[in-house]
Amino acid sequence: MSKSIENLILLQSNIEKLKLLIIELKNENLNINNVLNSKDQLLLKQTNDLKQWKEKYQSLKMANTFLVSNDKSLTKLKINNMIKDLDRCIMNLSS
Repeated sequence: MSKSIENLILLQSNIEKLKLLIIELKNENLNINNVLNSKDQLLLKQTNDLKQWKEKYQSLKMANTFLVSNDKSLTKLKINNMIKDLDRCIMNLSS
């Protein structure tokens, strides 16, 4: 009988250790999930920032094409050509 009682006590002790281990692992998992969520939010913010910077870069690139020449008439000609291209695109879309 004493052997059975010792085995039961050992089993109970092991069960308590496993419960504590499960609690620790759940806490660790929660912490990891929190870190992962914050990293996801940071990645989303950085992705949005990158998109905005790309748009700004494209705008600056477009503006730079107009500023290459100091000749205002050439710049006006470029703008007029772009307007004509846009008008043609709108006409094509309308038809």
